[in-house]
Amino acid sequence: MRKAALAAVFALLGGAALLASACVERDRLCVSTIECGTASACVAGRCQAILKDDAGRTIPPEIASPEVRRVVASPTDIAYVSARGCDAPSALPPVLVLGRSGDSAALLLRFAVPIAPQENVVEAYVLLDRSDVVESDPYPISLHAARIIDAWDGRSISYARAPRWEETGSPGAIVTGGGKPLVRIDVRDLVSHWKERDPRDQGIVIVSDQTSRTGMAFAAASSVLDQGPTSMLGATPDEGAPARWAAAPPRLELYLRTGPRQAHVNLPVPVASNAMTDGGKPDSGSPHH
Repeated sequence: MRKAALAAVFALLGGAALLASACVERDRLCVSTIECGTASACVAGRCQAILKDDAGRTIPPEIASPEVRRVVASPTDIAYVSARGCDAPSALPPVLVLGRSGDSAALLLRFAVPIAPQENVVEAYVLLDRSDVVESDPYPISLHAARIIDAWDGRSISYARAPRWEETGSPGAIVTGGGKPLVRIDVRDLVSHWKERDPRDQGIVIVSDQTSRTGMAFAAASSVLDQGPTSMLGATPDEGAPARWAAAPPRLELYLRTGPRQAHVNLPVPVASNAMTDGGKPDSGSPHH
């Protein structure tokens, strides 16, 4: 009886949070250059001005500068909660469905990212790869990120025991049934704040504020870690015929300015854990968010 009451209370609170986020006017990531007008181009989901030098040559956007390095981090902890799941903690499902009507599903992620004090976050995205194993409604959904503010552990989390999160005004990403296989969700402001070492930064949650009958399915596990830096523009490594996109698990893509430039780095995924002590404080070592 008590468990049922708790679940009902959480459902009401979750529904109120989703309603509040749905009422928030938020920016949207661009999908094509057509949305950006004649003087800008859509680069990695953001409209960026097309600049030219004195000779009339196009200047590459900052994200493509040789002074910017790309880092790709796998989550150190991950959890998925849904109103359609059971109250008991369960293993991560092979497919993550987000944006399904009446589901209130959420994807929780924590990362350990080595951002040097002198580095600036040029761009930051959570990358989700679409899964084609579940039929999707063509009606679009919208996903965005929020900040988790309670300690949590992916091994024991459930829908009724999910941590709290707060909205930060992050831009939304429109996902359509016939859209690109790679979905990029803007978390630049969230990640930039990690340098403040705020104890309330307990990770990132991906939620929806526009739903459809089926929602959209995303890969939770794969032998492929990342498609490489060409995923920035949704291109393929070869200039010939497009290669088949291999879905990869959720990950964080950072573009950092200053410091040594290097190829993308996939951080190892620990067996499990939230890197928290019994007192609810982060363990010493790399910062976890």
